[in-house]
Amino acid sequence: MILVFVGKSSGKTTNAVNVSTALAQRPMSLRAKRAQRLRRVRLVNADPQGSASEWAAQRGGVGDLVEVIDHIAPTIHKDLPELLAGVDDLVIDCPAGTGRPLPIPDGRIQITRSAILAALSEDNGVVVVPMTPSPWDLWAGDDLVEVIEEAWTFDGAAPGARSRTVLLLNRVSTRAASGDPKRTPLIVRAARSRLAASPLPVLHTVIHDRQDYVQAPVHGLGVTEYAPRGSAADEVRALTEELLTLAGENR
Repeated sequence: MILVFVGKSSGKTTNAVNVSTALAQRPMSLRAKRAQRLRRVRLVNADPQGSASEWAAQRGGVGDLVEVIDHIAPTIHKDLPELLAGVDDLVIDCPAGTGRPLPIPDGRIQITRSAILAALSEDNGVVVVPMTPSPWDLWAGDDLVEVIEEAWTFDGAAPGARSRTVLLLNRVSTRAASGDPKRTPLIVRAARSRLAASPLPVLHTVIHDRQDYVQAPVHGLGVTEYAPRGSAADEVRALTEELLTLAGENR
């Protein structure tokens, strides 16, 4: 599977790191009767800010569960065979931002576009856009959708590219976790309504604002390692399974 996390930086790296770790803890097949080897996962830091690489350094080689490499260049789609060599899953953490309303260096835009093209050129590629319920994220998302729609028209885009480009509601108040509409903050209800009109489908899994997401990287860990029985770990495992299903692996 190829996973690309893009966005304004609202949980982009956090989700990339946590999904990478959850994937690496997962056997190749959950249905097989015999013991299966664990998935081989490579996390690509394509963000000049380097947060994923800093996490790897903080990790200090814990079990070598996830391989982390830097590839900060707009050639990801061209270098895809090399990046995929020897692994089952490739997770790419893209640069933050989309170019508007606050311009960022064009090189970052090119890296993001290259990563999106890499994912959408394969049948098992998924592009994930984490968004908070904040209006700022929702407005910025409109610009990112334009970048993604350009990739949909790319000659090399694989069938179903649209359905494999998804929004992830991220850092949602835990007040919304109960499922009681009366307790859901107005900003969350507004975000769901706004995202429902987006051309991108919204994932069923919701990532809430929990302390485990803050504490785990301090120790160089994913949340499924840091607090494997916690609610955050449950959310990440659910997200991982949903993404695998989108990539066609759970059929």
